[in-house]
Amino acid sequence: MKLGTKLILFLVATLLVIMSLHGYWSIEQDRENTLREMRVGMIGLSHSIQAALRYIYSDERDIEATQRFIDGIGRSGNIHGVVVYDITAKPIATSASLTDTAADPALDPQPVLEIDPKPVLASGEAIDGYIESHAHPVYYRIEPILDSNNSLVGAFVLGRRGAGYNLTLETRRNRIILTTVVLIAILSFVIFFMVRRSLTTPIKQLISGIREIGEGNWEKRLEVEGQNEISSLAVEFNQMCHRLEELYRKLVQEQRERLNLERSLRQSDKLASVGQLAAGLAHEIGTPLNIIGGRAEFLLRRPRAEKEVNDNLQTIRSQIDRIAGIVRQLLEFSRRREPAFRGIELLSLLEKVIGLLEHKIAEKNVILDLNVDKSLPFISGDADQLQQVFLNLLLNSLQALPYGGRIKISAAVALDGNEAASEKQPPLCIEFEDNGAGIAPEHISQVFDPFFTTKDIGEGTGLGLSVSYGIVKDHGGEIRVQSELGSFTRFSVLLPTGRQDDAVWEKRAATR
Repeated sequence: MKLGTKLILFLVATLLVIMSLHGYWSIEQDRENTLREMRVGMIGLSHSIQAALRYIYSDERDIEATQRFIDGIGRSGNIHGVVVYDITAKPIATSASLTDTAADPALDPQPVLEIDPKPVLASGEAIDGYIESHAHPVYYRIEPILDSNNSLVGAFVLGRRGAGYNLTLETRRNRIILTTVVLIAILSFVIFFMVRRSLTTPIKQLISGIREIGEGNWEKRLEVEGQNEISSLAVEFNQMCHRLEELYRKLVQEQRERLNLERSLRQSDKLASVGQLAAGLAHEIGTPLNIIGGRAEFLLRRPRAEKEVNDNLQTIRSQIDRIAGIVRQLLEFSRRREPAFRGIELLSLLEKVIGLLEHKIAEKNVILDLNVDKSLPFISGDADQLQQVFLNLLLNSLQALPYGGRIKISAAVALDGNEAASEKQPPLCIEFEDNGAGIAPEHISQVFDPFFTTKDIGEGTGLGLSVSYGIVKDHGGEIRVQSELGSFTRFSVLLPTGRQDDAVWEKRAATR
């Protein structure tokens, strides 16, 4: 149940209880007022009857005159009846209104006839009371009868029916109930309107604003009306939105700067790798240049036959093509360009990387074991970035190996179910394992940290593995390292497989 509904129900229920109690109290007050009015009237009437009976009955004991007197007043107004008792509490006269029930069947004489005058005969003090009846209530008063010497000689009971009492009370009760219902309805509407205007609507606006902020609409602001807790909350909400917007802008700016820095680091690592490659490729380029120079000098010494000239020129052109190919590979690797995600054939990419480092492999007489099946699924990613990852891993292995070491490069589909469980297809695991010196256990957790390196000065920047880690993560993959000091080091790269929708990869690339 909503907060506004709970508040309305609570206020209406409280109002209903208060108004009901007020109505009940008003009805009871009216009842007491009516009884008080009846009692005052009874006192005056009983005193008049007492004065008359003082002269009619007290001295003369004229029972017939007494009977005629009470018969005369027993039918007047709302008088229900009169009963006169002697000093022994024996009734000596009863008004005809109490004995002749046929004249007025609605009157029940029993309530008045059953009233006991003994307490008054014993104390000499008047008493009054009220009797509920099925037809109408009966008010009574018992007065002592005194003679001329003020001696107690008897008592009389005066009964008065409240004929209009019930009707009066019912009319007043209905009026109070109607007034209470109308007031409850009006106040309930006012409560509903005020709660809706002051609480429910502002809270709905606040929820809507929070929802829009959650959807990225940082410019959302609430309208501030009045000076209350809700308006203060709206002001704080707007200030929070402003702060969040500023923080978001700073975050976006920092993210852009971080991405630019990351790209710069990747490019720096790439250029460092190019520098290492260039040093080794100088020999590769020098050999064909020597061949070209020798052939050219051979042709310049003396005139040659046409076939001999053509053969030498063909050799020169092939060596030039070889140099151009080496330079082109270096330029393609060092060039900065935007990432392009697509399906990549793993074996071709690894062979290209091995070709770039062929001279270093030969220099150290390293045995390279490439175990990659052509039937493996395609890798989904950017060929240039993954080439940089594999080049970094192969370079690290070469630098860690002594002369005549061994490097094993293998690839297989990870089928253990624990690897990248969210992928639709199992990932491809590419492993680079060498039998070099290994990595110390205390350094295993730091190998992917930027600028961390155990190489001598000038042999590495400490960026290669850090950049590789970022590239693999951007491809939705994972890179791990296992090593045993003095035995082996193995880097495992897990990458998504399958030809993905180009739009998916373009979207991923756009968020980088």
